[in-house]
Parts: sequence; structure tokens; C-alpha cells
Amino acid sequence: GTWGIGGLMERDNSIDVGKQIDALAYMFGRGMNFVEANMWYSQGYSVEILARALKKSGKKREDIFICQAIYLKEGKTLEQSKDEVRKIMDLFSTEYVDTLQFSMGSFLRSSFEEITSWIEELLRSQKIRYTSITNENLEMLKKYYARFGEKFFSHEVVFNFEIRVNEALGIIPYANSKNIKTVVYQPLRRNKTSQRNWEPIVNLAEKYGKTQNQIILNWIVSKRYLPITKSENIAHIDEHLEAVEIKMEENDIKLLNDYKIPNYSSPEIDWNKSGIGISVDQ
Repeated sequence: GTWGIGGLMERDNSIDVGKQIDALAYMFGRGMNFVEANMWYSQGYSVEILARALKKSGKKREDIFICQAIYLKEGKTLEQSKDEVRKIMDLFSTEYVDTLQFSMGSFLRSSFEEITSWIEELLRSQKIRYTSITNENLEMLKKYYARFGEKFFSHEVVFNFEIRVNEALGIIPYANSKNIKTVVYQPLRRNKTSQRNWEPIVNLAEKYGKTQNQIILNWIVSKRYLPITKSENIAHIDEHLEAVEIKMEENDIKLLNDYKIPNYSSPEIDWNKSGIGISVDQ
């Protein structure tokens, strides 16, 4: 994950860039190879930092999988998005991006046909290998798959121990049925889940001698989802990586799968920017 690298929506020159580069280079060196590059984050500064970190790690371009996220926000046009793809390739000294990802909201600002035709052009010219989508409803997921088939690599959604709406609505199950990878953001809810001390997670952390966050990450990976994590702390990076090595018993995984958060009900989701409900990322 790259949110917070170089700043948030705007570049933050007060950030310790050296520390961020060191942390990212360490991740690459440890084998973390799926990275999201987004020119909207910190006004493109995050991608500059990523490229510098890859160089410092000693890894080759081919050692990592670049998911470039395109957000059509604040009046940005598709032509400007085309410039972003060129900038990513320049920064990483590469001739291709592994997958190009659009948000469902992008199709409310530019037509489905216009965006997907451009993606098909990039696929034909081998400027991208695959395409992806994020924060989509089931209808859009099916529509995107019908257009791209096996070139539809992944969909990115919010999912964690507490918030499982994308499973409940059939979005993740459909993706699984079509071999579309599920990439999960906020898998730990930025450490909020562990602060709630949910009984089954606390008990399993004690049973396996691990942290609550490690239990959560291991559970998500056991479902064959890809959790995106981000940290500038080497100890936390090691903690995240060690989570995949836990061998939880099947009945413990089932316990977590079946657990329901007391008194939780999802608010209405505003998929089409109607103003009724909340956006799915919130």
C-alpha cells in the first residue's frame, strides 16, 4: 500500500523520505512484490519514492508487479490519465505496467466504452498486461469481466474482520468463481480492529503466541485474498510477513469466518454518487 507515502493527497515535504525509502526497499528485499502506484497520492511524489526504493533494494523491475491506479477525480480527463501511464513507465524505466486499475467512480465521469476501449488499446500494444477495478458493485464486476475475461486480473475492495459487506453482497464470491484476485485494503483497519479486543482474535493470538494483527492477516490470506499493508517500521513489516507462516487449525479459521460482530449492520451504500447512503470505501 502507498497511501501516506510522500504525503496524503498533497505532497508533504516534512516527511522523512529517507525512512520511507528504506522501509519500501526492505519490503521489496523481503519479497513483497505487489505494489500500487497512484499519481493522485501526494501529487505523484509517492511514485517517485517507490521508484527510488526499488532501485535501492537492488531488485529488478521484473521482480515486482505494478498495479497502477487511475482516479478520475477533480475534473481530470482521460487524456491526463494517459499522461500518468507514461509517467509511471518513465519513473520505473519500464515499457509496461502489470495492471491498470480504475475505480467504479471513474465510469461515472467518463463512459464505460471510452475507458475500456483505451484499456483494450493498451493491452493490444502490450503497454499493460492486465486490467483491474476497485470499489465496484456486483453488476459492474460482471460487466467488467464480460469485457476482459482472463485479462481481468484483480479487484480491490475493503475487507476486514469487522466489515465484510463485499462478501455478503456476493462481490468477492463472484470474483473467486472467475479467478479474479481479491486485493484487500484496510485489512487491519489501521490497527483499529486490534484495539477492540474481539474475543476470538484475542484467544487465538494467545493460543498461537502471535499478535492480533498477525491472526487477522493470516485469516485473510487463508481465504486467498491479498491484503495490502503499509508500514515504515521494520519490526511491523516483519510482523506482517511472519503472519503468513502461521498454521492455524481449520476449526479456528472457521471460527473467524463464522463470527458476527454484535449489533453490526451495514449502512446503505451509495454506488452511483446519488447522495443517498455512504461511499463503499467509507
